[in-house]
Amino acid sequence: MGIYRFKLPDIGEGVVEAEITSWHVKLGDTVEEDQPLADAMTDKATIELTSPVDGVIKTIACEEGDMLAVGADLVVLEIEGDGEDDDAEETEAAEAPTPKPAPLENKSTATPPPVPTAPRRTSDKVQASPAVRKRADAMNIDLADVPHAGARIEHSDLDAFLLSEREDAKLTSTQSAPAAPPEKPAAAKAESHLAEGETRIKVIGLRRVIAQRMQEAKRHIPHFTYVEEIDVTALEAFRARTNEKSADNKPKLTVLPLIIRALAETLKDWPQFNALYQDEAGYVSRFEDINLGIATQTDQGLIVPVLKRAQTLSMWQMANEIARLAEAARTNTLSTEDLKGATTTLTSLGPLGGIVTTPVINRPEVAIFGPNKIRKTLALEDGEIVERKVMNFSISCDHRVIDGYDAAAMMAELRARLEDPARIFLL
Repeated sequence: MGIYRFKLPDIGEGVVEAEITSWHVKLGDTVEEDQPLADAMTDKATIELTSPVDGVIKTIACEEGDMLAVGADLVVLEIEGDGEDDDAEETEAAEAPTPKPAPLENKSTATPPPVPTAPRRTSDKVQASPAVRKRADAMNIDLADVPHAGARIEHSDLDAFLLSEREDAKLTSTQSAPAAPPEKPAAAKAESHLAEGETRIKVIGLRRVIAQRMQEAKRHIPHFTYVEEIDVTALEAFRARTNEKSADNKPKLTVLPLIIRALAETLKDWPQFNALYQDEAGYVSRFEDINLGIATQTDQGLIVPVLKRAQTLSMWQMANEIARLAEAARTNTLSTEDLKGATTTLTSLGPLGGIVTTPVINRPEVAIFGPNKIRKTLALEDGEIVERKVMNFSISCDHRVIDGYDAAAMMAELRARLEDPARIFLL
């Protein structure tokens, strides 16, 4: 019998760590080659990690929700025949003990390791894999500073170096700070114990990413929301006639492609809404193409695939592409390209849309559009009471770059197009 160490692979695109969002195996399981082991989530995508060999799971790297460095052991398997040479690893461990690395913090909250005050020495002659070099560069670590016992620096050496730096920083802080107050009695820690009937659910994966992004958006962006009521009676009649006359091979139109078409025409005159505010760099980027994020609810949470160059698409092209993106989001088959490049976002709950929403902007975008559900109402028209179909339409804006007057004026133009469908198609 031998040992095979399956390490978290280099996912590329500058990724140095990933969150293990779910395990498909447990200790002692017998697995076959290509059998799914775990799902790993980065800032760019979620990938399924499969076993490269047949074997039995002997160790698992971490719990669900923990961060794991590229190149670190994901699982260790016991396999038939000769495995890796563990003797060399044990010798190396004896010469340079490396404590079990703590899971790496999330990038958005992690404190980078201290930068050496001495002039940086070149690390060109230090032997290390491209993944190790990329990870060290991302954390501003000079490989020449990293102790290692083997012929080249491994991820475990980086982990040990980071851990020692943190311990040194903690020791320095302890020596310079006043003595800590005595620990509180156990009764004061009652909040850490489960209350009767309490269930705790760890916030991991997509839910964690959503939480972080929403928190960043609300912390950085001064939101304001403007709501316009739109009479969509004519629009709904136009949609019904179009669906009656459409070919059998075309999808039935929902109201969404019509809204997007009207929005694309309107934003030609209002480019400040189709923009990104790079606040830390101090500039706003405006775009000719409307790459519209379509917020889509899935079992894993809210995903925002991107409808590319929406202003160039016909209603049918939009309907087909929206259906493709929605299905890919629900089945977790979106490509990285499907998720990149949004310049503004539309979020809609369809029939569940409520009367009014106040959507949160997807930073660094400056606006997010939120059509609400269509409802019937009675209106007075030429002295007669008539039934109309109306929809409230919300827009949340970044008040640093968009004024309330501009939001109201832009929404008035959008309302005019939606209330007179012919204007949607007039250039």
